[in-house]
Amino acid sequence: MPEESDDMHYRFERKFVFENKQAAYVESLVKNHPANFHEIFRQRHINNIYFDKPDLDFYFNNSDGKSKRLKVRIRWYGTTFGSIQEPVLEFKIKEGELGMKKIFPLPNFIIENGFNAQNIVQLIRNADLPKAIREQMNGLQPRLVNSYCRSYYRSFNHHFRFTVDHNLDYFPFSQNHNLFLHKMADWNKVILELKYDQEYATEVDRITSYLPVRLSKFSKYVAGIDKLFLVGGY
Repeated sequence: MPEESDDMHYRFERKFVFENKQAAYVESLVKNHPANFHEIFRQRHINNIYFDKPDLDFYFNNSDGKSKRLKVRIRWYGTTFGSIQEPVLEFKIKEGELGMKKIFPLPNFIIENGFNAQNIVQLIRNADLPKAIREQMNGLQPRLVNSYCRSYYRSFNHHFRFTVDHNLDYFPFSQNHNLFLHKMADWNKVILELKYDQEYATEVDRITSYLPVRLSKFSKYVAGIDKLFLVGGY
């Protein structure tokens, strides 16, 4: 897999948000960067089911800018609905701009009309998960589904990676019954994320100084909750 493979060490993850720009514009910036970035994987369609506590603790920690933050999600590639192949459970741990992931494989499953929280419970029950992770999942609820397209790039010296995310879609997740008919699209944003190990931190200014936008804090989970429940009224 690309950068979503199991990564048990902290690395920097810095985001830059382009408003009202096409993905092709951002990808052109990356391809013409003096550090000679080149595409390393084919574009992929990424899907997630995000989890949170009943009081939305993860949401508020992220939206309030707390230094220590956690996101829990099921991730897979390809079609958003139907037969889901090779999904994984991810715990993404952030401390400031540093992040790491713990990743656990899950059984294949199907998302169809009526899919609900009980289906998730059964999926977790059937998975080969550590006891501590299983117990932590017991206190969480699925909150939303999101999907987007991602392109992958790496600098010539292999020290830095860019991902370009676009065509962001969000669906509310009801605990009881889901038809996934209500979608909130956010196709006016393109998210450029720069990823690099701590040992290359002294080199980063020559990467970011080329970009026409400033460093930004952006969470797809927070954006999804805001769009679906604060704007969309779900």
